[in-house]
Amino acid sequence: MRRFTTRQRLITMTALGATLLGGLTVLRLDAQTTDRRNPVRAAYMRAHFNQVLSMHDAVARGDLAEAKKQAAALATDGPNVPMPPGAEAFHGALTQAARDAANAATLAEAAQATATMLGTCGQCHKANSVRATVPPGKDIVIGGLVGHMLLHQKGADDLLEGLVAPSETQWVEGVRIFASPKLEAEHVPGKIRKTMAHGETELAVLAGHAAQAHRTRDRTEIYGQVLTTCGTCHRGHSRFAGPDRR
Repeated sequence: MRRFTTRQRLITMTALGATLLGGLTVLRLDAQTTDRRNPVRAAYMRAHFNQVLSMHDAVARGDLAEAKKQAAALATDGPNVPMPPGAEAFHGALTQAARDAANAATLAEAAQATATMLGTCGQCHKANSVRATVPPGKDIVIGGLVGHMLLHQKGADDLLEGLVAPSETQWVEGVRIFASPKLEAEHVPGKIRKTMAHGETELAVLAGHAAQAHRTRDRTEIYGQVLTTCGTCHRGHSRFAGPDRR
């Protein structure tokens, strides 16, 4: 397998990271915070979000060393621009999550710390009355193994967006994707067929749990398990497997 990128979702999520708490007009925002149109803050949020995505994708690829490297940088990267007063309460939790990921001994520990960071981002956005209307991504029309992996990435991005925005609609869409039928065995190379079937079974079970999860704490725990499942499967095949948005 090779690394896959759903271009539309990358554009959407990068724009989301740039605008949440940043105030650009790429997305339609319904926020009650003041000083919303701050281009300096927007630039900081864009860079911060891209770095979080790099850590997230390293975990999804099963690259623990790279995830720890990105997390260590995030742990020392405090805001150097004015932020809304309500955001200060969440900075400590974000820094601690980054430290936990940087010190992770296992992929599962890094995945859970990453999910906790994403959930904290969403809590901060919600507390500051930031809402984003995100354009829908395009449907995946490629068949076979490649199309199925792209569909998995879209599902993971939907769950990620559900945590970060936060968006109930995107969370439900991610659940729907991972609860969809497995790829038929005839489309999977024999050497990875067993591992693939096991991973898809785990993701389907997690989708069932995610459908019943409504609290941020529960959703972050489940998403951490989703990332662990993805990373464990990818690292067992090739260093080229999984998402890479660098």
